[in-house]
Amino acid sequence: MAAFTKAAVYEVGDSKGWIVGNVDYSQWASSKNFQVIDILIFKYNKKYHNVMQVSRQEYDSCTVTDPIVTFNTGNDSITLPASGDYYYLCGIPGRCQIGQKFHVHIDAPPATSSSGSVNNPPQRSVASPISFTRFSIINMIGFCFFLAF
Repeated sequence: MAAFTKAAVYEVGDSKGWIVGNVDYSQWASSKNFQVIDILIFKYNKKYHNVMQVSRQEYDSCTVTDPIVTFNTGNDSITLPASGDYYYLCGIPGRCQIGQKFHVHIDAPPATSSSGSVNNPPQRSVASPISFTRFSIINMIGFCFFLAF
């Protein structure tokens, strides 16, 4: 039986949001246990901030030349689609250098079956064309009988 998990929703920076100063985003991220399908919410003033998902090299250097994606609505919702590493920063000049960035690492989900066997779903039975034709003819005769009376 497959286990279903509910996505957790994280507001980046908690109640302070995505701002400059007073939030250590690396510490904030390290205190969370992110999982696949979790959702990050970035709330910020779009006049002064944005969110860029970038490569590790761009994250480390705070020099962005080719962001993976840029968000700029002021209320961005980002789903973490798979295990791996995700790097986010504010693309406004100088913001990354003073700490408006963070990294998310998601481990691969544990295997759901320890036996290693695969449970195959039961096969569907499909009606043969002959039985369908026979059923259609019987229904047509019944319908004609209904119209006659």
